[in-house]
Amino acid sequence: MTADPPAVRERRLTRYADVRAVLADPRFLVPAAPAAPPGTGSGPGMAWLRGAVSRFSNGAEHARRRARVLESLDALDPARLRREARERTRAELAGGAPVDVMATIARRVPVGVLATRLGVPEERREEVVAAVRAMAAAYHLSAVSAATPAGGAADAAVAVLAAALGGGDAPEPRLLAAVAGVLVQACDATAGLVGNALAAVTRMPAELALRWPVEALLAETLRWDPPVRLTRRVAAEDPTAGGVPVPAGAVLVLDLAAANRDPEVFPDPHRFDPARFRQRGGGEHLRFGGRHLGFGDGIRPCPGQAAALALAAGIVEAAAAHRLADPELSYEPSPNLRVPARLCLHDPDTTEGHR
Repeated sequence: MTADPPAVRERRLTRYADVRAVLADPRFLVPAAPAAPPGTGSGPGMAWLRGAVSRFSNGAEHARRRARVLESLDALDPARLRREARERTRAELAGGAPVDVMATIARRVPVGVLATRLGVPEERREEVVAAVRAMAAAYHLSAVSAATPAGGAADAAVAVLAAALGGGDAPEPRLLAAVAGVLVQACDATAGLVGNALAAVTRMPAELALRWPVEALLAETLRWDPPVRLTRRVAAEDPTAGGVPVPAGAVLVLDLAAANRDPEVFPDPHRFDPARFRQRGGGEHLRFGGRHLGFGDGIRPCPGQAAALALAAGIVEAAAAHRLADPELSYEPSPNLRVPARLCLHDPDTTEGHR
């Protein structure tokens, strides 16, 4: 799951059918990042990383890079990811005092679990989690200049991850790009999925929240309140979108959040209703309507979907019986992401939880 930078000459699409059609059309490309040298002295930086990951590439180069990412992800066991995320979340919630999930769990647990499964030594886990957060803040095109303090911190963060993966030696560049891309794209988007799911679940009566399978809760969150709100595509030729001609070079803003609430596809779309989803044959299926676009669709859906869902499921399982300590939520400032800035939970069965 990911978000894109602001762009010019934009046209927004909000209908579900139009958004899916663009995502499936090879004539629409992602905004690409130019290739950059790996750097000198301290090693590769953010400019190199953007130019080396699959996220900001198209065509054959994207296919090659994506295959490397899938190779890394296919080696992971979703059941193990879920179990470890659940256990680490329970440890963070133990003690009875209110816990800010966004500060202590939503990014730390998913990124930390993924990092160690992808080759980061356990003793460098927290160091790499902090590095990935710095990288995520500067990952998207035009998000930050390399000349700013944030840009310099992100360059240093890439070096931290490279050192952790290499064990003292420089890691193979394709491995570094693949692992960094997975961790960065898992950072904010998975935190948003966890936060938005828990914001909905912990407002329900506990007996109702625990009645639904976690998979259904996450699927409905991804439809009703997705962490990634927008994505962009650039017209490479002169196709049409939404029945209107699009000149080459024009940028389309695909409003995933609006498409997920298209009443032509999702009846009563503004109601949070996990009953829309059911499990069948190990997969996620709608009782009616279409599937949500929380992980994209078409030519290049998010390759980390299974890992993200496993990690989020483990966290939500561990926290679902808790309740909001403060029902007033604020969200991080972002045009494309919806991530709670703070989400405090307490255990209603503990003495401190009632205070």
